[in-house]
Amino acid sequence: MMKKCSKPLVSIIVPVYQVKDYVGECVESLLRQTYPNLEILLVDDGSTDGSGAICDEYARRDSRIRVIHQENQGAAVARNTGLDHAKGEYVAFVDSDDMIASVYIEVLYKLIGKYHAEIAACAYEKDKMDDTLFNSEIVNDSNVREVCMSSEQMLRQWHGKYKQWETIPWNKLYRRSILENDGRGGIIRFPEGRRHEDVLISHVIVDNAEKIVLTTQKLYMYRTRRGSCTTQILVTEENIKQNLRAQRERMEFFRKRRYWRAYLNLLIGYVLHLVWFGLRCLINLQ
Repeated sequence: MMKKCSKPLVSIIVPVYQVKDYVGECVESLLRQTYPNLEILLVDDGSTDGSGAICDEYARRDSRIRVIHQENQGAAVARNTGLDHAKGEYVAFVDSDDMIASVYIEVLYKLIGKYHAEIAACAYEKDKMDDTLFNSEIVNDSNVREVCMSSEQMLRQWHGKYKQWETIPWNKLYRRSILENDGRGGIIRFPEGRRHEDVLISHVIVDNAEKIVLTTQKLYMYRTRRGSCTTQILVTEENIKQNLRAQRERMEFFRKRRYWRAYLNLLIGYVLHLVWFGLRCLINLQ
C-alpha cells in the first residue's frame, strides 16, 4: 500500500483562459514543487485557443491534476469554482501565465507553521522567467527578511510599507478555514460580475485572519503580456466607473474601522487615479 503523506493537502487553483503559449510552463512549475502533498485544479474558463486541451493532457499524465471546464465567466468565478472543488487544508492561487519557484509552497507552508499564521505571502519577480528561480532553495541569509504581524497591524498600514504583498491573490498561501468561515456564518468568495475583484476582497480575507507573515524571498514569477486582463488598460467609461467604485468601497471599509493611516494612503491613491484617468481621456480625445 502507498504510504499516506503526513503533510496536509494543499490545493493550487489556476484559472485558465486563452493561454496556450504559457499554461504548459505554468503547470510544469507546479509539478516541480518540493512540497509533497498537492492537488492542482486547472479551471478552464471557456478557452477557445486549445488551452483546455493542454490542461486535459497534463491531467492524463499526473494524477495530482484535476481539470474543470466551464463557460467563460471571468477569473473571479474561476477561482470560486476552484475553491468549491478544492479538498486541501491550504489553498494557493496561481495565474496561468505565471510560474512559481520549486520551493514556493514549501516555504510558505513552513512560514505559516513557524509563526502560527493563517496567510503567508512572498515577494515576486516581474517578467524574469528564469530556471534559477524555478529551482530556488530555501534560503537562510541576512538578505531575506520575514515579517509577522496581526491582521489589524497589516490593515492599519494598508497601501503603505508592505503594499507589494497586499492586494494580489496569487503570491500567498491561505489556511482554507479563513475562506470557509467569515465569522458571520458565511464564506468568503471573490466578487462575481465585478472588475477589480482583488481590490474588493484582499483586505476582507486579511481581516478574517489573525496573523499574516511576509517573506522578502522572491518565489513567484509574474508575467506581463499584451492582451492579458491586467495589462489591457481600457479607458472606457464603464472601466473607470468600476475601478473607482471598487476603490471607494475599499476606502469605506477602512473609514468604518477608523484605520486613518490606511484610509489616507488609499485616498491619495484614489486621487492619483482620478488624475491618471483624466489625462488618459484627454490623450484619447486628441
